[in-house]
Amino acid sequence: MKKISLVIVLLIIFLIGGFTAYKVIRMHNDNLILVTEKRIIEAAQKCWREDKCPNDIVTLKELYENNYLEQEINPLTKEIYSDASYVTKEENVYQFKSVD
Repeated sequence: MKKISLVIVLLIIFLIGGFTAYKVIRMHNDNLILVTEKRIIEAAQKCWREDKCPNDIVTLKELYENNYLEQEINPLTKEIYSDASYVTKEENVYQFKSVD
């Protein structure tokens, strides 16, 4: 009976620990992506404010050429974002779209 109780307690601890670790890692990864996307969006907003980007869509290539950004890397995959990736502006809502 003691062995069964010990196994159940260890199983519960393992499950709680595993779930907690998963949530922490997932939140960390989400924050990494959020920070990268915010940096890209802020560069696009600055480009629009300074009238160097007249369209409602700004590609990373345009931001690189106008020196608003240096080459951006996806923090999870460690791959360079495509120059064709872009930021859209619709009614003061900005979104970054990664093109693979």
